[in-house]
Amino acid sequence: MENAARLATPQALVDNVLHLISLPEIYLRLQRTIEDPLHTREQVAGILAHDPALSARVLRIANSSYYGFSRQIESVDEAVGIVGELDLRNLALAVSLVGSMSRLDRSGVDIDRFWLHSLRTAVVARLVARAAGGCNPETLFLAGMLHDLGILVIYQQNPELSVAIDRQIEALHQLRDQAEREVLGFDHAEVGALLIETWGLSSELAELAGCHHQYQLAREYPRATQILSLANLLAADDGEQDDPGDVRLRTLCATLGLDTGTLDSIVETGAAQCAEIRNIILG
Repeated sequence: MENAARLATPQALVDNVLHLISLPEIYLRLQRTIEDPLHTREQVAGILAHDPALSARVLRIANSSYYGFSRQIESVDEAVGIVGELDLRNLALAVSLVGSMSRLDRSGVDIDRFWLHSLRTAVVARLVARAAGGCNPETLFLAGMLHDLGILVIYQQNPELSVAIDRQIEALHQLRDQAEREVLGFDHAEVGALLIETWGLSSELAELAGCHHQYQLAREYPRATQILSLANLLAADDGEQDDPGDVRLRTLCATLGLDTGTLDSIVETGAAQCAEIRNIILG
């Protein structure tokens, strides 16, 4: 298995799953419409309205503590005006991907745990971005939802790898990305970044996904990558969390200008928001 694993490349892995997964059609329609300088808000709302289930989810999120608006949003058209076209486009992509990526569920990965970690990271990344400044919070939310997609791509094609990697993590007390690089010669972050690039999403999302374990490698979007890296640490399951005094965590907090009190508030708020929107997004 090890020899077979080393023969694989990130490009081959991504190419092999492209027939199974693609960007949701509703996202593509929203993107084409928003790129048209003559488009109207009603056109954007109309596209969302064609998917009643998605529209209902978007409205529930818009009326949750995630946004915290002071009044009830009654319609998709109103949500477009208040939340914003780009933010709703990102939200629609995040919600839709959970369903479309289910085609990669035969990976040996606990899919519920996978998406819960992704959502926790997304919610916390948005809150950190708002507290630290300098980056778009909604972009960080989407990056959080996308950052670990490489895990599904790798292990769907060789589910036994998931078991082997988990054993190495336990035996050698390694982090997942370290174990993957030792066994495969690359990690899930690199594979996820390549998938995002192949889909034609932004270079920012690709760099964030590709560098979220090694934020020092980010070149174009270092601050956003630092925010995602910190969120990923804070969102880790209890059994996978680094020690609170971990050098990376303290370094990231200092770099982003966040103190312990702010971090505690972010974690508490993030837990509450995640609990409220978990069933809306993850179903």
